[in-house]
Parts: sequence; C-alpha cells; structure tokens
Amino acid sequence: MWPINTYRLRRTIVLGIAALGLFELYRLNSHFSFRNTLSLIHQSPCDSRPIPTLRKPPEVVSEQWSRLQELFEAHQPNLNIERVNFAGGQLAKATVELLANYLNMTAEKAEYMRREHAAVMESLPVYPDAAFNGRGVVIIAGSKFSEFAATTLGMLRLVGSQLPVEVWMIDVGEEKTGWCEELARQGIACRFLSDHVKDMSHFSHHYQLKVAALLFSSFAEILYLDSDSMPVVNPDHIFDAPVYADTGAVLWPDYWKPTESPYTPYITGRSDEKASTVPTFQTVDSGQMLWNKEKHWKSLCLSAYYNYFGPSYFYNLITQGGPGWGDKDTFPTALRALDVKWTMVPHPLQTQHWDNGTGHATGSGMAMLQADPADMQEFKPLFLHSNFIKFSARRQMCDQCVEDPSALTAEQRKNGSQITFPGSIMNRKSAIHEQLKSGKRIFATKTKGEQKNAMGRLDTEKDIWRVMERVGCEGVFSDKGICRRIRRHLNKTFGGPPRWE
Repeated sequence: MWPINTYRLRRTIVLGIAALGLFELYRLNSHFSFRNTLSLIHQSPCDSRPIPTLRKPPEVVSEQWSRLQELFEAHQPNLNIERVNFAGGQLAKATVELLANYLNMTAEKAEYMRREHAAVMESLPVYPDAAFNGRGVVIIAGSKFSEFAATTLGMLRLVGSQLPVEVWMIDVGEEKTGWCEELARQGIACRFLSDHVKDMSHFSHHYQLKVAALLFSSFAEILYLDSDSMPVVNPDHIFDAPVYADTGAVLWPDYWKPTESPYTPYITGRSDEKASTVPTFQTVDSGQMLWNKEKHWKSLCLSAYYNYFGPSYFYNLITQGGPGWGDKDTFPTALRALDVKWTMVPHPLQTQHWDNGTGHATGSGMAMLQADPADMQEFKPLFLHSNFIKFSARRQMCDQCVEDPSALTAEQRKNGSQITFPGSIMNRKSAIHEQLKSGKRIFATKTKGEQKNAMGRLDTEKDIWRVMERVGCEGVFSDKGICRRIRRHLNKTFGGPPRWE
C-alpha cells in the first residue's frame, strides 16, 4: 500500500476549496450583475447617463380634462351602438354594402353626429406650453395586467433602456399590494387616473385608460407600451429616428383590414359623403406607439373624445365588431380627421410562431413582431407583442394561484369570493402545457419554408424567462413554488445551472 503524502493531500484540499470559492464568486457575480441590470440602477450596461427624476403630471392637464369632459358631454353621440358579432371569415369578402348594414345608422343620425364632431374639433384645446417634460415610457397595468407589465418592465431594462417609466392604473384598488413601493425603489413611478379625474363613471373599460395615460403623463414625448408588448432590443434610439422627427407620431400595423362603417369618414369630416368603396388602409396595433404631444396634442384630445364614448359608440363605428374592437384605431382615425402628418411603419408585422418540437415553426402564431422604425428599408425586430400567450411568472408556473382581488368583479369582491387558476404548466388545456412540462422551447427558432426568421440571432425567449425568474423569485409576485419551477425550466430548456440558485 502506497504511503499517504500529507502535503499533497492538504494542497489538493486547499485547491479544491479555492476552486469551489471561485465558482461561487462567478455564480454570484452573474446573479448580481443580472439583478442590477433588472433593478433599474442608474447606471445602464450601455451608458452612464442618470435616469431623470420623474415629476408628477401637471395640474393644468387636470383642468384641461375638466373642460374636455364638459365639451364631450355637450356633444354626445345621438345613439348607442351595440357591439355586433362580425365573423372573421366575412372580412375577406366584405363589400361596402355589407359594411353599411351592420349598424342602426341612418343618414339623419350621421348628419347629426357630423355636426357634433365638427363642434368638438373646433373647440379642441391648444397644447399647454411647459406642462410636460422629456421623453419616457408609459405602460398600462393594474389588476392582472400588472403581472404582464412586470415582465415588460424587466425586459425594458434587460435590453439596456434608460428611459424613465410611468406605470398607469385606474385607481389604487388595481395595485398589487406593495408593488408601487417596490417600483419606486427602482425609479419607476406609479400613476393613478383617479388622482386626476373627478368623475370616473365614463371609464368603464380598460381600453379607455390608454389615451388618458398619454394625456396625463408628465412626459412630452412618449413611447407607449401595452403591458404585454416587450422590447427585444433597446428601443431608446427610436426617438431620434428620422420618421419620428418628421411627423411626431409613429404607429405600427396590425393584421386586419379596416371594417369601419362607411359613415365614419363622413362623420369625422374626412369626406363630404358616405364612403362608396371599402377602405384600403391598414389597421393599427396600438400595443406600441411613439407620440410627441406638442405636435399632436389636438389629435390626442380628439382620440380622447372617441374613447370617452368608445364602448357605447366609436369603437363600434370604427370596427363594427370586427377584429381589434377597442382603442387601437381611434388614434389613426383622429390623425386622419385632423389631416396631420404621421407615420405608419411600412414593414408588415411578422408572426412569431410556435415551436413544433424540433425548433421549426408550426402554422399557428403566438405573438406579433413589430419592426424598428429607424430602419425603413429592412425589417429589424424591436417589439414582441404577446397577443396570444401572456408572459407572467404566475400565469405560466403556479400550481393553483389565487386571482388578485382587483381582477374580480364587484359582485365577487362583495361576496368575498376567492377565485383560483392553474398556471400553464399545470393546465392541460393550455397551449403551452406540454412544452413547459417537458422543458422545451415555445418560440420557433428556425424558418418556416422560405420565410425568414425575423428574430435572427436574438434569443428573446430565454431573456423573457430570465426576467420571469426575477419576478417569480423576488418581490411582490414571488412564490417559492413558482421560483423553483422557473429555475428548473431555465436549466432544462436553455442549459446550464439556474442563474439564481
């Protein structure tokens, strides 16, 4: 038997301990580096400029809103238009006669509304000088949308954005307890519409919050994002894009062709008669918008008129129950009515497809990829609007989660109801249940036939899961079981040890 060399044994033990220590330091460094990126520290990985301190929305806007509300009430639509069922299959063969017969609209009613609309346009207020300041991001949250917004906020910082952010909700009842305090420590301001609007009775639908957030935001220039529209690369540069500098309003296209009533151009003053042909312009995906309030204050106020009476009138006039019912096409409708310059991004949106298990795309789409307007020649992905799958740590990875009380109906809250839901990993009916259970990718990374993979070398899916790890493991949305499942999924799906264990 060979004698034990104690010196070599001690050296081996010391070297082993040192190696383990170095590995732990490396792991912790990765952990804290990522945490700092997502914690909205004042130093970006890409830039050393400080994030500006956010000021509260100016009081003059609340005063203007009171006058706008009086103006809107004085020129109400003369009838309510109920939302109708417009089968998607009819869109491709829609004729102007078909579009003309979906609403209980007559020439007399249209003439009355044309006069009311003209009166509103004549009385739109001028831009309040010095009321707003700087550039920033506005995101809608509240209720279940806060979970999606938490992912979008994380992605915004992960890709390197330094823009200041305002998160808007209807009132404090929509806040996840403690979330605004958590955001404030990260340099993000929570805003509540109820702090600026005395009479909230007309804000019956979440779609109506978007234009109000744009109006009341303290920013003069706004990148608006829906809670489920995430940047895949740093979007800060688009404020310097030539098309934005030229027009001051940049909108992105949706899938759908318009289904507006032929009376719409007549009522809004775009035409002196009812349309005789089907419109050919593209509808808008308002999940992301770039808006200069000084250049387009009146357009914003006119869009507020459309949204103020949106659920009862204008949403139905503009879509007639077709795809996209809601706020989204009120913005281009207002811009067209005022006949002002604005930009529609020329690149058609591209669909992010499902992974069929081999990396290749299936025939089904799960999200919309929108292009960078700074490049008008080539499609370069900038935003992923997750219109089908909503990315939230709880919605994907909980066992049986209790629904946030703010997401319940008034009757459910009154009765003390407690509603629960399973996350996608536990819900066999979920479209991504199998992928989550087996640790497979959801996003297709390979081309479908001749179609180019618009994501290129970006690995946005992995980035999203890294953000959801932070949300699921820390803060007000954290849960031990969710955290454990997310880390297991990261490890199994993307390889390597979970970043935060």
